[in-house]
Amino acid sequence: MLPPSASGAGTIGTRDRRTAILDVAANGTQLHHDLAGANGSLVVLTHGLGQNLEFFTPHLEALAAHHRVLRWDLRGAGRSAKPPGPYDPGLFARDLAALLDALGEPAAHVVGHSGGGVVAQRFALDFPDRTRGLVLASTSSEVGVKATAAWNRLADTVERSGFGPERDPDPRGFGPAFAAAHPEVVRELARRTRANDPAAYAATARAFGSYNWTGELPNLRAPTLILQGLADQMTPPGGSVILSRRLPRCRLVMVPDAGHNLPIEMPALFSSAILAFLGGLELVHLN
Repeated sequence: MLPPSASGAGTIGTRDRRTAILDVAANGTQLHHDLAGANGSLVVLTHGLGQNLEFFTPHLEALAAHHRVLRWDLRGAGRSAKPPGPYDPGLFARDLAALLDALGEPAAHVVGHSGGGVVAQRFALDFPDRTRGLVLASTSSEVGVKATAAWNRLADTVERSGFGPERDPDPRGFGPAFAAAHPEVVRELARRTRANDPAAYAATARAFGSYNWTGELPNLRAPTLILQGLADQMTPPGGSVILSRRLPRCRLVMVPDAGHNLPIEMPALFSSAILAFLGGLELVHLN
């Protein structure tokens, strides 16, 4: 296990003006994205449900010092187009492949948090030759029947009634200690969720609430780093253990006290773990 780091904790990103902000037509929709960094291999950062590319702003400077960094808004999120559903992980993976095509990029390291980790897995399974390395944070390879039913109820409610009246945000997306120390961060992530288009949010929730490809994982050849908070109440650590047992080339790092939003709670640890992992892959490639 890595020790938790509090460096940079309690911050949440806003737009970095040094990035190149772009929109392209890809896979039949319009995808908003930005690019930072001038040198090195391409690293793609993929956010989860209810968020957008700004989720990764706390990591942009550190990663872009060594790599070219592509952040993107999933279809239905942020400033990307919001076509009617249904959506599914394979569709998001094809969106990413089309975005890379539009940018002239043959392959990339793919980083995904939560639902973004679902997309990253599906991309690596469907486009193995385009996946140089994989970083999966707070995610899983399957959703149980009860959990799928809960996701569908949430989607139905949001689709029917929107996000409802504003109330105190649910702190379960964070470790208890972090949520108590940084209520403003909990509120900000909740505000971003409420800013979503209800229909697109519902379509994405259904996509991230129904998948199971654990049996396919032995076919995933990309070297993989799995980052998991031990205090994650949204995607408990057991999902990462399953990933680690099925993936043929992976390392599992369990982080004490970190909750589901590990990248926000412990940004220095998250960025450093990614850079160390990718640095090792680059060294092996050079040799």
